[in-house]
Amino acid sequence: MLRLVKLVFVCFALLLFLPACERQNDTESDALIVAVIAPFSGDFEPWGNAVRDGVVLAVDGWNQRGGVLGTPVRVALYDSACDYTTARGVTRTAINEGAQFLIGAVCSVASEGVAQVAHELNVLQIAPTSVDPETTLDHDGSVRPLVFRIPFLDVDQGSAAARFALETLQAGTAAILYAENSIYGLTLANAFEDTFTEGDGDILVRKTYNQTTEEYYNVLEEVRAANPAVLYLPGYYDVMNRLVSQARAFGMFQTIIGSDGWDSPELNFVAMDGSYFTTHYFPGEPRPEVTAWTQLYAARYLIEPDAVATLSYDAANILFTAVTAAGTTAPFPVAATLETLTFEAVSGQLTFDDYHNPIKSVPIVRVSNGRVTYVDRLMP
Repeated sequence: MLRLVKLVFVCFALLLFLPACERQNDTESDALIVAVIAPFSGDFEPWGNAVRDGVVLAVDGWNQRGGVLGTPVRVALYDSACDYTTARGVTRTAINEGAQFLIGAVCSVASEGVAQVAHELNVLQIAPTSVDPETTLDHDGSVRPLVFRIPFLDVDQGSAAARFALETLQAGTAAILYAENSIYGLTLANAFEDTFTEGDGDILVRKTYNQTTEEYYNVLEEVRAANPAVLYLPGYYDVMNRLVSQARAFGMFQTIIGSDGWDSPELNFVAMDGSYFTTHYFPGEPRPEVTAWTQLYAARYLIEPDAVATLSYDAANILFTAVTAAGTTAPFPVAATLETLTFEAVSGQLTFDDYHNPIKSVPIVRVSNGRVTYVDRLMP
């Protein structure tokens, strides 16, 4: 796995399940240090491990090719605990210990903590999974010049889902159901409705539901009576398993479109059969970048990479590509390069917009015969 270009200590994942690297007190002057700030404890530890594993594989590849600008890369891990205050503290520690770039965090509140310190101390951050629009913006609404994100925003997948309904499914009517008191559901519902109605589609029903309840027949009854061509259900797989099962049992057989919250091996594939959902990454997509990545990851970890690992792998590769193109590790020239290049990432070709959000297409997949299959990509 490891091929060292120079006699330096480079922190990587040593075998399958060992931590990729440990925090170092002695900063090597001949290594480019990237701090990975993610949850490495608590309920969200698996996400942190996925971030680590994706970044480590990217770093491995660059070091095997001679490093970045001829310098080996070292990864240093810092536990954000998915907490705002903790993330701020460990970000300062990482920078004080010599980190030149930051990849993190995972949870949006922690990513905000990292972004504030990165902005204050002029260190470039790439957020691999945060979809909160505020991450790349300062308190006054101005763009943080050194903060970028890899995943598309929720509004993008809501808009892409509506385009798919209109253009591919040729649907003229739709209903929208989403969880009450859910920013995620509200954002997706608004984006879907805006795009669908702009395309001359009609929203026949738009309702919220209590996601903690066990039965949804009251809210489903109105949708069944309206009989829309498409039912849009942005939400998470555990609730969707109950809701869609009840919809089908209630005699509702229109096409259902979901969101990335459906993307789980615990999705009820029987109930969801024939449904579609948007996602950030699909391992079965027929692109060479995806095939090479899934093979690389499976060879190391003996499992298929998930979206968190994939977006983190992209974050590291995009960062190193920009540093190489800029010819320097100075943060502002690297940021300027990020703003101008087009990147062929595993999660899709992307450029960054004026707000440092990615402009890229959204994968759409279908549940069919007990498995998920690739359908298409659509721009928002």
